[in-house]
Amino acid sequence: LLYIISFFSLLTSCSETEIERYSGKNYIYFEKSSKDSTVFSFAYDPNLSEGDISLKMKIISRLENTDRTYAVKFLADESTAKEGKDFIWQNNTTIVKANDSISYLNIRAIKTPELKGKTVKAVFEIVPTDDFIPGIEDNRKANVIISNKLTKPIWWNGWHDTSGLGLYSDKKYQLFIEVTGQHDLTLTEDGGSMDFSDMYGYVVMFKYWLLDNPQKEEDGSDMFVPIIG
Repeated sequence: LLYIISFFSLLTSCSETEIERYSGKNYIYFEKSSKDSTVFSFAYDPNLSEGDISLKMKIISRLENTDRTYAVKFLADESTAKEGKDFIWQNNTTIVKANDSISYLNIRAIKTPELKGKTVKAVFEIVPTDDFIPGIEDNRKANVIISNKLTKPIWWNGWHDTSGLGLYSDKKYQLFIEVTGQHDLTLTEDGGSMDFSDMYGYVVMFKYWLLDNPQKEEDGSDMFVPIIG
């Protein structure tokens, strides 16, 4: 009985990807789950009027020595973004190059006057072609958030609140971006590209800029960066 239970546990522990790999069919899916949106914000660079978004696609398939096509459709009924107004894209079938296992769906975001201080969402879904069918269920749709406002980023965590940049405000974040040229301080160990020493340096740079250029928060209090350095 123990052997049967252990064998069943092994089967159920296999990922959906591992199971589907042996089905003989060719699958394609978005690298990000539909629960994890891709966010593009014009607020990081006020000079931008358009910006490019790339959604990574992955396949479960043998590699082939010829190009293959997949297709994605825009779901207007599930979106608040308007195609042709908030974004443009090539909505014909897209290519997985020969002997490649990834592709990128490219979208061009547009900063409209109506977007100021707002966000809109564009939802895309994979549809079958002769070469590929939709893969992992949670990764068959992609949510793209196009924004022209700042929101507290994930990397601005409890450490920043108490020992780094201090309590978050949109005004402080906007000034930090303008002074340092940085908007993403996600550390390498958290999946980003920022070493701790570089991150520390940018925060200290902003601290000393504030000492030379005192600023007020929206509530009238002094803007403060608690990092020691």
